[in-house]
Amino acid sequence: MKLIHLTDTHLTTPGRTLYGIDPLARLNAAVAHIAQQHADAEICVITGDLTHWGEPAAYVSLREVLQRLPMPVLPLIGNHDSRAAFCAAFPDVPRDASGFVQLTHDTSAGRLILLDTVLGDAAPGRKSAGYFDAGRIDWLRQQLDAAQQDGVAVFLFMHHPPFGVGIPAFDDINLVAADALEFGALLRGYRHIRHLFFGHIHRPISGSWHGIPFSTLPATAHQSGLDFLADTDLFTHEAPGYGVVLIQPEQVTVHISDFLYNGPLFDPASERL
Repeated sequence: MKLIHLTDTHLTTPGRTLYGIDPLARLNAAVAHIAQQHADAEICVITGDLTHWGEPAAYVSLREVLQRLPMPVLPLIGNHDSRAAFCAAFPDVPRDASGFVQLTHDTSAGRLILLDTVLGDAAPGRKSAGYFDAGRIDWLRQQLDAAQQDGVAVFLFMHHPPFGVGIPAFDDINLVAADALEFGALLRGYRHIRHLFFGHIHRPISGSWHGIPFSTLPATAHQSGLDFLADTDLFTHEAPGYGVVLIQPEQVTVHISDFLYNGPLFDPASERL
């Protein structure tokens, strides 16, 4: 099964640039590339920060662009998003009983579980950080139990990672420590979670956590500098990307597509000693 992973599109009002780039032009280019190269993908998931300021016009642009993809699209929200504005623009995206943008989706490779890690409307806290309170933990436990009972593999998607990645500017605004501990304790009790996908960091990173493989990607918008010393983030114009995920019973492979590359291509057969 082929799955497309997009993250951190950061759309603004059409025509407005962000950190010297046009996020909408970037997303248009990514969608055109996906439609040309990966029309056979079964599903596309976007892991949050769909917009930069949560503007209704930005969600309208997002919806219009995503309609050009030849496969279904499952969007999640991130800390830059407005849950209310998103739900108004995407009323068909399921929410849980508490109004969080959380859902499951069955594919030919297993069950996707999409999580809402954005601060609740009535909860105090840091807006940029991630949250996963007791109610959301209970919802996830129910979904993991149901998947285990159904005998299907699980693939988790969320915006904030539930752990540090070694970059101080982000480790302070990932899932808050108390929620991350509860989240990790829950996941350790299950053996059918095959991969964890997240966004938020704007960098290609992979590894494992509690034995669960994970990966994240460059944004389609701006990138974050790879700086292990600075305590504030600096954004860069490094190449954007999207993920091409190939899922087999014995393997999960994540490729990153540099969709804006327009440099030369060389045929090795043309080189002679």
